[in-house]
Amino acid sequence: MSPAVLFPGRRFSVAELRAACLDGELVPFGEGFLPADAPTPPLVRAAALAPLLSPSCAFVGMAAAWIHGATGEPPDPLDVQRAVPWRITRVVDRRLRFHDQELSPADVALLGDTAVATPARTLADLARDAARPDPRDRGSADAVARLAADESTRRAALAWFRAHPRRTHAVAAVALLRELGPDGRGAADQEDVTR
Repeated sequence: MSPAVLFPGRRFSVAELRAACLDGELVPFGEGFLPADAPTPPLVRAAALAPLLSPSCAFVGMAAAWIHGATGEPPDPLDVQRAVPWRITRVVDRRLRFHDQELSPADVALLGDTAVATPARTLADLARDAARPDPRDRGSADAVARLAADESTRRAALAWFRAHPRRTHAVAAVALLRELGPDGRGAADQEDVTR
């Protein structure tokens, strides 16, 4: 756990943490509280959501995109996926959307004690979502652009599709990722400077 994220019942009560929020010292962040001026790198974002996650699951989709810094707000509900080869009891929490398909160990990154889909797998999943005729998550296109801005992540996502060519919407997702340049912008968004 990140020492920056404070959770009720550990060092402070809920009342003390809420009072610190009223004083402007803390802000609610995920399932805990964070100093108002604290940076929020992926490790801190993952720690803020860790109490919701079962040890046999990982954050995926827009939840993973938020943890990796590709979106400004955590989604509701948070997507989690089984990260073990055996079936597990369905996760029952209104804040979570459970996907009962195994997430490969190669597609899981540990941030502290929290399992999260790698940036490349997150980009691949969100590119598939953005390629749907009616995207489930409207913010997925923006998150795709932010994640694809990192050329190594974009290349790793394309490599993931080469290894998994039969996934739903894979062809459209690959076309989207190829269209995005190394800076995460499509060719139509780039300035014409060849006059």
